Amino acid sequence: MDLRNTDEGTHKPSEQPLNSSLSTVRRKLVLRDTLTFLTLSLVAVALYAVTSLLFRSFESHREVLAVRWASRGELLLKNGKPDQAVTALRTSLSFAPDDRPRQMLLAAALAASNHTDEASNYFLNLWESQPGDGFINLQLARLARRKANTSQAIDYYRAAIFGSWPGDAITRRRDARLELSDFLIQTGDLASARAELLVAARNAPETVGMDIGFGDRLLQAHDPSDALLYYQKGLARDPLNLSALDKAAQLTYDTGQYAMASSLALRGARLEPATAAEKSMQAVLKTIAANSERLLDLSLAKELSPRRRTEHLLAASRIARNRIESCIATNTGNATAVPPALIALKNSWTESSPQMLRKRLEEDETAQDRLTQLIDDTEIQTASLCGPPTGDDALLLLLANRRHTAAQ
Repeated sequence: MDLRNTDEGTHKPSEQPLNSSLSTVRRKLVLRDTLTFLTLSLVAVALYAVTSLLFRSFESHREVLAVRWASRGELLLKNGKPDQAVTALRTSLSFAPDDRPRQMLLAAALAASNHTDEASNYFLNLWESQPGDGFINLQLARLARRKANTSQAIDYYRAAIFGSWPGDAITRRRDARLELSDFLIQTGDLASARAELLVAARNAPETVGMDIGFGDRLLQAHDPSDALLYYQKGLARDPLNLSALDKAAQLTYDTGQYAMASSLALRGARLEPATAAEKSMQAVLKTIAANSERLLDLSLAKELSPRRRTEHLLAASRIARNRIESCIATNTGNATAVPPALIALKNSWTESSPQMLRKRLEEDETAQDRLTQLIDDTEIQTASLCGPPTGDDALLLLLANRRHTAAQ
């Protein structure tokens, strides 16, 4: 009998249930681990989704607050409340610290609220990343002006003129150049101011308003000839422009171009005024026209013909002699109390009487010059001793002062 075979047959039935039990346990463990993993994964996904949602909501809320405070700050700045604007814009930047436009707004608000150093630091930090930005350079120029740093202000103005600008760059560059010219006039650098103005004028729109504006600025820069040229350009575009006529008439009158002043003033005086301001302007123009005509009659210029200059000298002599007589009479009735300067003047007129004959004056230019000087001295000295003259004496004084200034 084979005992080995008998044993093997006896043990096989007991091993099968054991193996089946182990397999069941393994399956249960795998299933449990799988369910645990899936549960944890779902929880992780849910937590991520909730966290993302909360983060996005928080960021969205921060941006809403940043925009709200920035809008409030911009409105306050526009309404002339820069101190309050600074507070609002600082709050906005606390929610969005890297927003460049709002940083510029805060810098502008600091400048407007006279926090000059802090504004300069803000704009300099912005400038480091964009040194060619026209707006930033313009702001730095204005801040340098406040600090009385002339050379630095001019450098920043020039950088603004040639810098980059959003939108209408041509207009912004021209405005920056005009602001520079105003600053140069203020500092007394008139030659540079004139150069900047003429460059700006060449690139400006061809309108009456622009012509008049450039005329005004050129006059401030002590350039009356170019100023008159631009007033005349304005009149060429609009011959009935009362403002241009007024400015051109006043300029030609002040520079001794009395014939042109009279013509321009008469043109303006004939227009129909539409406002009270225009009526007032026309009253001035009528005075300029009348005075210009009379000044042409009283002119003692050497450019006149000998005969005409003699006629003017004789007429002016009568006016000047009456002036000194009146001056002496108003000073005092006692001859011993008359100021010595008036006595000397009166004696000069007595001594000059023989030289005032028409024929001699026409033939002797030296006698004409001496009489012109005596008339001038009379009007100038009586003005200081007897008060401001009126009428023809005031006009003769104007001519005398102009000759005195030209001689110097």
